Amino acid sequence: MRPYDFQMNRRSFLNRSGTGIGSVALASLLNDELKAAPSQDEKWTGVINKLDHPAKAKRVIHLCMAGGPSHLETLDYKPELAKMNGKPMPESFTKGQPIAQLQGNKNLTCLGPQHEFKHFGKSGQHISSIFPQIGGVADEIAIIRSMITEQINHDPAHTFMNTGTQISGRPSMGSWLLYGLGAETEN
Repeated sequence: MRPYDFQMNRRSFLNRSGTGIGSVALASLLNDELKAAPSQDEKWTGVINKLDHPAKAKRVIHLCMAGGPSHLETLDYKPELAKMNGKPMPESFTKGQPIAQLQGNKNLTCLGPQHEFKHFGKSGQHISSIFPQIGGVADEIAIIRSMITEQINHDPAHTFMNTGTQISGRPSMGSWLLYGLGAETEN
């Protein structure tokens, strides 16, 4: 070989360097198992600082049933609504409310639950009879019934329920759960 064959110009250097670094990066992406085992501190994938006590919650199932059965038919028992079934809606419910159904001279009728609610578990949770399996684990689940909004349109109310605000683009309940509990992947 001649001595000038070993001389490298800038283009060749960048080309060879990029190929080598790219190969290393690709290998690490394709086979994450090649890394050494992480220490206990490195395994924590939850909130920024590791908790000073062991987490009790291992998993969370967040049911956001857009288009699903009404909360009034499943997990949110309203005894007053059951009593008012078939009766005209009281004016105190609708006065001053911008409800689309109130346009014109329409009489609104209350519709109570169409399914029976029963007490389940030691906690006595009211759960619809259409969910007997959920009733069987009533003491092991948390049912949140305290979320309310003044929004009467479904989409902004749905966004509010998931993010805490009616304005889109905020982190959802799922994002916060993932942040708090951590993720099994690095993505």
